[in-house]
Amino acid sequence: MNMIVYRPETETDKKELKKRAAVIHNQEVLLYVRQLSCPDYQKQALIKAILEELSSP
Repeated sequence: MNMIVYRPETETDKKELKKRAAVIHNQEVLLYVRQLSCPDYQKQALIKAILEELSSP
């Protein structure tokens, strides 16, 4: 398979790429947590811990 990749050149395009990558990453983390075989309250605690870790300096 051949693939052509274009790098964003402007700051606006770079920011947009970062936003889209963050959305995809977020979706994958949530999907992974949903598929865990633990109770919902533990899944919620895990997501809360992740968010707290990301928001701390």
